[in-house]
Amino acid sequence: MRKKLMVEKIEKRNERLWLISDHPSFSLEHAKPKNHMLVDSDNIAFVYILETEEDFIYVTIPYKHWADMKQVLTEGIPVFLQSGTVELELTNFKEELAYLIENIDGNANYGEQMEQAVKEIFLT
Repeated sequence: MRKKLMVEKIEKRNERLWLISDHPSFSLEHAKPKNHMLVDSDNIAFVYILETEEDFIYVTIPYKHWADMKQVLTEGIPVFLQSGTVELELTNFKEELAYLIENIDGNANYGEQMEQAVKEIFLT
């Protein structure tokens, strides 16, 4: 089964980038990072995957937060998710993000809007 969690805001605190979802509709207490990211070209978003024994949890990072996310690549700071009372490091985030950006650049398979959005934020 698949669950979705939307990042509502991003903050930099204590040399960490925090992806924040203040109103989760389910608990992340037993979630673990899967060390993998996907692209949601239809909604112009990156998606980090968490897993539990029963579910995959898709942490969606919409375009409006990408400018803040760029710090991960330029400064190499670690990324954490804060959802309700749970705090979880999103391991391999920088590597996955860099890989996706490299693949999207010049690749029509992701769609023109996704490619343009990536160029606008990450490749300028």
